[in-house]
Amino acid sequence: MFAGPIIAREVLTAPRPVRFYVARASYVGLLFILMWTAWQSLVGLRDVTEVGEIAYFGRVLFRMFVLFQLTLMLFFAPLSAATAVAHEKDRRTFILLLMTDLRDVEIILGKLAASLLQILTLLLTSAPVFFLCLLLGGVSPGQVVEVIGVTAAAGFVGGALGLLVALGRDRTFQSLALTVLAIVLSLAAVETAGFAFPDLTLFGVPIAQALDPFRTVLTIIDPTARDRPGVGSPGLVFVSAASIFAVILLTVGVFMLRVWNPGRNEPREQREGEQAEAGGETLVEVAEIEPAPAPEVVAHGHGVSTGLHVPRRTHRRITRGPGQYRRPWSNPVLWRELKTRAYGTKPLVIKGAYLLAFALGVAYVYSSPDAATMNSRQTWTLLLLGILSLILINAQGVTALTSERDTGALDLLLVTELTPKQFVYGKLYGVLYNTKEMILLPLLLILWFTIRGTMNAESAFYAITDGLLLAHFSAMLGLHSAITYTNSRTAVANSLGTIFFLMVGIGICAWLIILSDRQFARQLLSFLIFIGAGSVALFASLGAKNPSRAIALVALLVPFWSFYCVISLLKGEILAAFLFSVGMYGFALLAMLVPAVSDFDIALGRTSAIQG
Repeated sequence: MFAGPIIAREVLTAPRPVRFYVARASYVGLLFILMWTAWQSLVGLRDVTEVGEIAYFGRVLFRMFVLFQLTLMLFFAPLSAATAVAHEKDRRTFILLLMTDLRDVEIILGKLAASLLQILTLLLTSAPVFFLCLLLGGVSPGQVVEVIGVTAAAGFVGGALGLLVALGRDRTFQSLALTVLAIVLSLAAVETAGFAFPDLTLFGVPIAQALDPFRTVLTIIDPTARDRPGVGSPGLVFVSAASIFAVILLTVGVFMLRVWNPGRNEPREQREGEQAEAGGETLVEVAEIEPAPAPEVVAHGHGVSTGLHVPRRTHRRITRGPGQYRRPWSNPVLWRELKTRAYGTKPLVIKGAYLLAFALGVAYVYSSPDAATMNSRQTWTLLLLGILSLILINAQGVTALTSERDTGALDLLLVTELTPKQFVYGKLYGVLYNTKEMILLPLLLILWFTIRGTMNAESAFYAITDGLLLAHFSAMLGLHSAITYTNSRTAVANSLGTIFFLMVGIGICAWLIILSDRQFARQLLSFLIFIGAGSVALFASLGAKNPSRAIALVALLVPFWSFYCVISLLKGEILAAFLFSVGMYGFALLAMLVPAVSDFDIALGRTSAIQG
């Protein structure tokens, strides 16, 4: 095939599994469910006699579709590209790809196209649904085409960014976390540039509207929202700028492919690096490869050499006192998670990126002198930082086990005398410890707002308690997906996808209720199919492969309880929302944690008979 063997293989093999077609049908079905829910929420069962009302609904529906699909594209496209490379590195097959006759550009473009094939298919499948909005009015064909182009360009540049990050990282969690943070910081940088330089333009379009995909599509939907009428098309400017930036990222990836790889992913270097990181050895071997001498007999202090060159190893002794060595705890898994660099040698890069995002959020809150605006920004900052933290915690949770499985370390652990309780609790609290900055910083910000008087103590207590509970839930969800699915890419997609659709579903529910003027009396009927679809999707994610009554109950109740929490918050009933959220996610946490401990051997293929 002219595009290269990697793309050719993906095109031939991707359509074979049934899930390829199920995913397309499910996505289109989800869009129709959103359409029905929006109609019931905004119009209901009453007769519509005005043409303008139908056009208004078409415009609202189109806006919801566009924002939902753009968010999905910016989330899954970069992570899919990053996972495609990180998965190969964990299985140590990426180095085999570098040993083939493929050119660097074929490897880069092939991995990018292969990782974005499914997402591009979903985008093309949803296009007819977007064009259905034309029948309702309020939307022109040019707007639909322009929005689809902006969404595709955003996915292209996001995939290029995720691929470049994964090429420079050696661990899956580092690749996923830095990709998410890079997307967030890129959007924040564009908004900061637009705020600091309001007169800065790109081809006649203000910089924020030209480079921020969300502002771009909102400007396309509502042309009156443009800062400067009469300038060029924001959609065309964004597509051009995104394409140029993506080409630059891919060019850097082509030139740095063999500079960054194999690097520490080479088996011997990785083994020695892990020994140095663990710090538990008193003696560390460092190989120094010397040039091979001539094939004559070489005299040494202890005899005569045969002329065969053997790399000389020198020994470097770590400075420790007599009898001083590291003693593991009673739970060696937890000791490894907390006392060694089990997830790479450069965790400060991830923490520094999150600190930067946190600082930008705080600056956004205090950049407005208006008290009302500051309170609104305070709520949005806490919400967005919380969602970002949950995504990073979930990514750490799922990769904590998939990385062990891909490198073959999990098979060694299964033949030891470790109990399931030691393994599961060690991994769970190891994940929470390694992401402690993502947990503590938002909680400290809540305490700061409470001290400043912009948040009352009751709301702060509820927010901190829910934050800690959701952190445990997110980490356990990652471990649950990694235990359930043996394929690492499937486990990562399932875990992160569950968090994504859970958060987005709650956001869409709240937005539609607000648009309907908060008419709470008829909201349950409007959202009934939407909630039912969420229950089916949640059960398919959590319990389709290993079903249980507890998981089935969680899948049935969580969407309904989430809907009740949204209604309670909008009505100002904070205590009711808090109690139901604690009960909901606490029960969901136990429903995943208890089977993980009790049925851990069965889930991973180990039985007590194997251990003797």
